[in-house]
Amino acid sequence: MSYYMKSFVFASLFYLGLGVIFGVLNGVAEIGYFGVFAHTHFNLLGFMSMIIFGIGYFILPRFNGVELRFPSWVAIHFYVGNISLIGMVSFRGMEINSGDEIYRILFIIFAALQAISIFMFIINIALTLSPQKVDTVAPEKKEPTTPKDSAKPIASNKPSFTVDASTMPNMSVTPETKVSDLVDILPSLQQVLIDCGLLSLQMPGHIDKVRKMGITIGMAAANHSLDIDSMILKLETELQKNGFSTNPDFDQMTNTIADVSQLDTNTLIGEVISNYPKSTEVFQKYFGDGCFDCPGQSYESIDMACRIHNVDPEQFLKEIKEALA
Repeated sequence: MSYYMKSFVFASLFYLGLGVIFGVLNGVAEIGYFGVFAHTHFNLLGFMSMIIFGIGYFILPRFNGVELRFPSWVAIHFYVGNISLIGMVSFRGMEINSGDEIYRILFIIFAALQAISIFMFIINIALTLSPQKVDTVAPEKKEPTTPKDSAKPIASNKPSFTVDASTMPNMSVTPETKVSDLVDILPSLQQVLIDCGLLSLQMPGHIDKVRKMGITIGMAAANHSLDIDSMILKLETELQKNGFSTNPDFDQMTNTIADVSQLDTNTLIGEVISNYPKSTEVFQKYFGDGCFDCPGQSYESIDMACRIHNVDPEQFLKEIKEALA
């Protein structure tokens, strides 16, 4: 949680206290309309709104698996929102007590600033949560390689789809292979993945979200506690049925562990889960199973995830490396 998101929450607690004080004063002493105005606005614009702003900025983008559209607006919103609220209540009280026109004008100015700050939140969150158009970029054309047996005509074993000229005839599946790449190359692989346990791929449009997040086979297997070797075997079997040649040594590839020394607290947790399947034990120990389904894993680092859960990042990283060793 960033500094200003936390500041919104602390500010809301401050205004809750002020709202309670004015509420008590309204009950035990006749402080007039100003007391009611202050009590209402400190509770609604102060406590209720500020805590919604702080939590909303933090949680809502994560629910959509994206980053906040305008993160720099959060600090501006915090200062403008707080200054305008204090100004509104103060000048309203001065206007009631003195009746001077200047205080009414100042009240209107600060009320307008408050409205602007609220609309900053509305626009920021609305654009963050709005569906994003997935850009379909044509794959970079490569010179097709000729398989050894390409001279032999294939009659009865013709693939069930047309392979584009730019598609490589050799298609080996590894934990780093993206789910969307497989489905784009051979649509029938989507059903294979569903049969393996990725039931969410049955949902209309879910593959677009998977494509946008860059989910790999390794990440998907870890997220759903699936046997990655069995999944890769089924995928490569389907590829072979459709005329692709695959790497027969994929078992050795899936068991290859990347260099652990490359891990640090800035590594994305999605990369850790994907590249180091044994790390899931440590994630479950500290975070439970929620981390595997959280869209935030595509952009949250070990450091960020640990701070969210009040865990020492260095200790967590140490245990990850020990588990992999």
